[in-house]
Amino acid sequence: MTRDHDDRDDHEALGDRDDRDDHDVLGDRDGLDDHAGHKSHEVLRHDAPPPRALAAVLVLAVAAGAWSATTFHDAMGANLLIASVLAALAAVASRVGVAGGASVVLGRRAPGGWGLVWALAALAFAALPTLRDDSWLHIYTTIAALGFGSLALAGGVGWRAVLTRPFALLRALKPGITWAARGVGTIAARRTPVRSLAWALVGTVTVLAVFGGLFAAADAVVAAMADDAFGAVDPGREPVAYTTGTAAFVLVLATAHLAARPRTVEHVARRGRILRVVEWALPLVVLNAVFAVFVYVQIAVVVFDGYQEVLARKGINYADYARQGFFVLLVVTALTLAVVAMASRFGPRRGAPGRRLFEALSGTLCVLALAVVAAALHRLELYVEYSGLTRLRICAATLELWLGVLLVLVLATGPWERAARQLPRLAGAAGAVILFGLGLASPDQLIARVGVERQRDTGVVDVRDLDGLSADAVPWLDRLPEPQRSCLLRPIAADLSRSDEPWYAGNAARERARDLLAERPPRPGPPCEEREYRPTSSHQGRDRPTAGPCRRGQTEARCAPVPR
Repeated sequence: MTRDHDDRDDHEALGDRDDRDDHDVLGDRDGLDDHAGHKSHEVLRHDAPPPRALAAVLVLAVAAGAWSATTFHDAMGANLLIASVLAALAAVASRVGVAGGASVVLGRRAPGGWGLVWALAALAFAALPTLRDDSWLHIYTTIAALGFGSLALAGGVGWRAVLTRPFALLRALKPGITWAARGVGTIAARRTPVRSLAWALVGTVTVLAVFGGLFAAADAVVAAMADDAFGAVDPGREPVAYTTGTAAFVLVLATAHLAARPRTVEHVARRGRILRVVEWALPLVVLNAVFAVFVYVQIAVVVFDGYQEVLARKGINYADYARQGFFVLLVVTALTLAVVAMASRFGPRRGAPGRRLFEALSGTLCVLALAVVAAALHRLELYVEYSGLTRLRICAATLELWLGVLLVLVLATGPWERAARQLPRLAGAAGAVILFGLGLASPDQLIARVGVERQRDTGVVDVRDLDGLSADAVPWLDRLPEPQRSCLLRPIAADLSRSDEPWYAGNAARERARDLLAERPPRPGPPCEEREYRPTSSHQGRDRPTAGPCRRGQTEARCAPVPR
């Protein structure tokens, strides 16, 4: 008893020490310990799941596989949410079954508040296809649902854990199958009613296969009946459906296995050599000076219009200037976060000499980087005003916005050690909120809105940006003038007119679009041409757009033709 009590005290002290890891400007420096070589973090794992838990997991896995195989060949909607709920129930059954067993699991931590946050985020992303019809965005939200679901099961505090454990579910695919097979083998080795039923099923299938095959070989009518009966379950006829069902079955097993595993304990990574003051101060001072010069130039361009002469000498119009630097500034923002992370790792510790200078230089760099983020988003806004909005530009703006939020979080949590510990989780939560907000806003609806507002301001309807949008765009496309309205809505109306669409493949956006198109159906006519429509006849024969009319106070150099 005394030895066990001492072991528990040592483990709790180890856990407390992990919770008090040293954190810096970009949060903690914890590493991820998933290796069996660290004996101090060794845990007693269940070699096989309990029979009742395994039975519940297998039933849910089979249900998820059958549901996915029969529903995912249609559009994505409530089918994804139902499959996710089945996987979540399997995780709950597995965790409850293992926790109720007789084995002692050392180092196991009950799911905390952040685990619930990640689980709710995963279910929210899975439910998004029931609201919106952006099928291309559903790919990213489904990946996000898998990632946050993995994070909810595996947990994690440090940067490495938050960045790597969203892939834990993929790494658990093979161990999940082995875990379930070991459980089935354990049940088969015991004299239980489940074992008797299993052997009865094996005997029944064997007798049916042998004698049914012989009778089919002896009679052509029986052979035709057998072909009709078993042809419906021939994987060769619908390989995609069977592949989807198998993938869902394996994913549910991996989810249950990951939920049954005790969570690994994060340990403190060894700190690298601490740099001298001059080694980190001089690069940060020079980098701050470079950023300050760039920010001054941006202020001169945006506020004082002081860059016009340079643009004229270079032969660059303002639209080109707005477009060319956005992606470069996106890379600059990402590299700034990397520089702050490296400086945080090799800079002075909290309370050490030079720490205040380090925080001042790092904070100044983050503030100047926020100005770079604002300049990048302003350039994208100008280019969208001239050329319209596209899905690529929305994705780029979303990424830049998230990087800007990370800079704000670094500034807000850096001075406080306890707050800095939560920075990796806050960064993940911010990404979830931004991506989910983008899904709710619907990129296709935003594209259509910008296109309609541009048509009102300039009279230009750019079909290349508005063609091929989903049902989310119907409320705004309905406001366009004819014939552009009808030629853009006809493909959407044809897709919505399907009478065989199942209930699980629909969503709120498609229902709303059906109601609008029922009130004002599109007129028959030819498809849209791949060009811009202008209010005058001067657009005839043009294959490339030009910018809209100059805005008030702009020079001709700023509203010259815009390349796409």
